[in-house]
Amino acid sequence: MTRMRYVKMDRIMNHMLIHALREVFRQEKEQGLPVDTTRDLVLKLAEQEEGKLYLTEAEHSKSVEALNQLRDTYLKNGRYSDGIDSVLLKIMKSRYRPYRGRGR
Repeated sequence: MTRMRYVKMDRIMNHMLIHALREVFRQEKEQGLPVDTTRDLVLKLAEQEEGKLYLTEAEHSKSVEALNQLRDTYLKNGRYSDGIDSVLLKIMKSRYRPYRGRGR
């Protein structure tokens, strides 16, 4: 049993996080950086239904980084970032929970 960060997700949060991670994925690919963590997280979110999301430390930090970049882009363009702020805070405040994996 491992400890991972637990986030209660809904469909809107899922779509917003995927959108933010796609931009980070494109930037990493253009710069020639490794994209494994970002790609795996996007695929994990695409398969994710509403409900529980468990994140590793690398996935958690990548999610926070992606949402922060999306927020900066919105603010630079003069758009409201209220929705992004709420998702970002929810992920930043996520707590550790025991995770047993698929075979419960």
